[in-house]
Amino acid sequence: MKSKRPIDLPLSQVINVNSKNPIALASITHRVSGVVLFLLIPVMLWIFQTSLASAEGFADIFTSPLVKFLAWIFVAALGYHFVMGLKHLFADMGMNEELNSGRTATFIGFVLAALWVVGSFVWVMF
Repeated sequence: MKSKRPIDLPLSQVINVNSKNPIALASITHRVSGVVLFLLIPVMLWIFQTSLASAEGFADIFTSPLVKFLAWIFVAALGYHFVMGLKHLFADMGMNEELNSGRTATFIGFVLAALWVVGSFVWVMF
């Protein structure tokens, strides 16, 4: 039996379809936050090493707005990835598999992640 499902969709069509579904959007952004975390690990290790090298290094590193911004991106991505990871973990355990409950769980995840991102901005930047 031949499947009638398309195999190779253009990226614009994939984005168009997935941008209308909050559950798919949560899944995609969860993966993006994981990539951001992976890419920022060397930067965060450098910041950590510089801050521990000396008292002057600690003072110099955290007066830079760029370092503060990168630290905020890392903390925000970590919180977002954690919250959405819990949502996916609950889905793997059989919870929120129906469309309405999945959308509700996604909305709650987005709200909690937004609170984390805003709170981490205040914490890191000020």
